[in-house]
Amino acid sequence: MYPVILKIGPIAIHSWGVMLACSVLVGIWLSTKRAENRDLQPEIITDVALYTVIAGIIGARLYYAILHFEEFKGEPLLIINPFAGEVFGFGGLVLYGGLIGAIGAGYLYFHLRKISFLDYADVIAPSIGFGIFLTRIGCFLNGCCYGRPTELFLGVHFPPNSAAGAFQSTIAAKAGTTVSVVKLFPSQLFMSIGGLIIALSVLYIGRRRLFRGFEFYVVIVLYAIDRFMIDFTRYYAPNEKLAFLSHNQLICIALFVVFGGLVLKNAVVAHEDL
Repeated sequence: MYPVILKIGPIAIHSWGVMLACSVLVGIWLSTKRAENRDLQPEIITDVALYTVIAGIIGARLYYAILHFEEFKGEPLLIINPFAGEVFGFGGLVLYGGLIGAIGAGYLYFHLRKISFLDYADVIAPSIGFGIFLTRIGCFLNGCCYGRPTELFLGVHFPPNSAAGAFQSTIAAKAGTTVSVVKLFPSQLFMSIGGLIIALSVLYIGRRRLFRGFEFYVVIVLYAIDRFMIDFTRYYAPNEKLAFLSHNQLICIALFVVFGGLVLKNAVVAHEDL
């Protein structure tokens, strides 16, 4: 695992940031190609990408700050100050916050320009899955978003200079054993594989587009299901859970109900119109 690929003074090139950049570039390329195939304007994809990326980072950071507010008590500027740590950049982002921020910014962009949001949302939908696939590889390289301790053969070890490695050291110390004995679920890779499956599934079922918004709704439903299941392997502090469910799993339930309902509602209407 390589949390930092290159460091020049206070500026560090993080593996997660590199994979995020790759996901954005792949997403723009794929979405513009799909827009061309549907006689939509591909230049709109590149325009909206800038706003959604910025809003996604802001949303991811704010979501993290809400969940870990104790880290910023007395120093709220640390939430938006990328120079606060030993290296340039933010040390905490949450994907769900980024997803909410990006979708919100995208909807606002299309609404203000009076362009169909759902047509372009369908075009972009597979890129969401590919984005999860690539950025979660970055999470694995970075050693963040790690899983619970496990004795299964799937368990992995992380370097001590990562958050996951530090967590392993803490578990080992409490258990009175060595770090080499403690293994964690590679939840990041589970989510990465899930993102790839989601992207390929949406590309396949999208060939028969039942209604406007179909692919976009389906990708959210599939991600909600995928994330809900994989979160059972993720590590969460006790204050990040409600009973046996994580805060992300509660959002998964809400997203599944809302977007699953939209799929059923529009599918019924589309069937009645045949």
